[in-house]
Amino acid sequence: MAVLLTACSGGSESTKTFELDKDGVLTTMVYTAKGDKVTKQTTENVIQYELAGIESKEQAQQLLDPMVSQFQNIDGVTHKLEYEDTKAIETLAIDYEVVNIDDIEGLPGMSFSEGAKDQGISLEKSEELLESQGFKEVE
Repeated sequence: MAVLLTACSGGSESTKTFELDKDGVLTTMVYTAKGDKVTKQTTENVIQYELAGIESKEQAQQLLDPMVSQFQNIDGVTHKLEYEDTKAIETLAIDYEVVNIDDIEGLPGMSFSEGAKDQGISLEKSEELLESQGFKEVE
C-alpha cells in the first residue's frame, strides 16, 4: 500500500512514521521529506497468515507472488517479499528523486493526486489521507 499526493518543496529533511494494524496486516510507512516534498517512502507490511485468513506459507506464496514481479526493474523502487512459517514480510522503498511516477502509478496500492508528476508528493496531504484511513503517527 502506498499513498502519494502533491507537494511544495523546501525546508530541511525530516521523517514521519505511520502505522495501521488491520485484518492481520501491520503496515508501517516511513516518509522522508524536505519541507513538504516527500523524497523517499518506505512501507513494510507484516502479514500474519492466520489473522489474514491465509492457511499456509505456500498459500501465501500463491496469492502474493504474482504481485512481486510488477515491482521489479523500476529505477528508484526496491521491493522484497519474504515468507516465514507464520507470516510474510513485504518491504517497498521508493526514491522519489529517482523514480518516474509514470512507471509506478498503475502498481497495486499506488494512489496519486493531480499534480504529483509535476509538483512531487506532499507530506501534509499524504498524512491527511493516511489518518483518514486509520493510520496513526508513531514516534
